[in-house]
Amino acid sequence: MVKPQLSPKRQRTRAALIEATAFLVAERGLAGVSLDDIAARAGVTKGAIYSNFRSKAALLWEAVDRRRLHLKAAIVPGDARATAQTVARALMAQVPQAKREAGFYAELRAYIRTDPQMRAQQAAQQTAQLDDIARQIEAGFGENLALPPRTLALAVQALLLGFMEQWERTPSEVTEEVVAAAFEALTRGAARMGSGAAGA
Repeated sequence: MVKPQLSPKRQRTRAALIEATAFLVAERGLAGVSLDDIAARAGVTKGAIYSNFRSKAALLWEAVDRRRLHLKAAIVPGDARATAQTVARALMAQVPQAKREAGFYAELRAYIRTDPQMRAQQAAQQTAQLDDIARQIEAGFGENLALPPRTLALAVQALLLGFMEQWERTPSEVTEEVVAAAFEALTRGAARMGSGAAGA
């Protein structure tokens, strides 16, 4: 189902609300931001928030999205090694932002644990991300996989998150070479024995 196009005025209002929320989060932290403060900062009524966002959590999620890590790595169809190297480069490219935003990420994780609506926002985002990874895996390796693409997508996501967590503890050990080797092993292990899907 295609979402209806927002009017220019509504687009501006949403952008102003997101910008105001992002500013206040940076200034006061997630727990210190109220809807009244957001409306005042954006120069709109509190009702404008609810006519543009389902909840405070939905607005907060949009506002913090630009500060979250976003890994973009293309799958190289049928080639485990090239795909693993692409993923490793994309992951390691996130390290500078991870360093800069470490305090914010810790705050965001803690806040999500205490807010059921934010947990729901995160779950919806993660589900959509897993759907996207599974589609890419199926397109690149589909008929040669020994397990469902969604299962492999979950393993990929867990490995990505695990490497980022491990990097915080032992940064010198989480190198591009190590990450690439792990993803290549995962991809080869997920391919049916005897197929050419895992690449050379």
